[in-house]
Amino acid sequence: MYSIIRTLEYKNISETPFSGDVLDIGGSTKSGYHELMKGNRKITTVNINKEYGCDLVFDIQKPFPLKTGSFDVVSSFNVFEHIFGFHNAFSETSRVLKKGGKIVFAVPFLYQIHGSPDDYFRYTESALRELLAINGFKVEKITPLGYSMFSLIFQICGGIIPTIFLKKIIQSVCVFLDKVLLKISSKYRELASRIPLGYFVIGIKN
Repeated sequence: MYSIIRTLEYKNISETPFSGDVLDIGGSTKSGYHELMKGNRKITTVNINKEYGCDLVFDIQKPFPLKTGSFDVVSSFNVFEHIFGFHNAFSETSRVLKKGGKIVFAVPFLYQIHGSPDDYFRYTESALRELLAINGFKVEKITPLGYSMFSLIFQICGGIIPTIFLKKIIQSVCVFLDKVLLKISSKYRELASRIPLGYFVIGIKN
């Protein structure tokens, strides 16, 4: 069973074209979202831990052992919150991308602390725009992930629900309530804009 944020991330991945050489940082050769990446692409996975199953092993907080301008796309999903040296990861991503190449990534925002192996940061939309700009990217899109208050409550408290069956029912109810209230209430839509579960981001290298 996918969480609300993961379901929305996968929806955005499936709607994003991927073509050429793709570097998936923090991923695994077994990552389920690879099959959602539509397009004529070749994926190279990078992880700091070879036990996850990956093509390359290195620390993205240090200079990438890769040629400048060697990739068309760099993807990273739910990784940047786990690294303290995220500035290096963004600058090196820019370096290894070709001009006009894309960075495609997702990060959580209102999401519980989770270690893999540790958890350091949450990024606002303003921070994401600045990170892209200072590393030579223009924003193609920054999409908030989530619905509103009930989805947030489920995200925070869903772990205490005892069975998957019950979780599915309560998750569906929470999403339904959010969707209804978003349609009928401008104040609820305003609230939703302030409480995203995360962001899905695409930047294009200048």
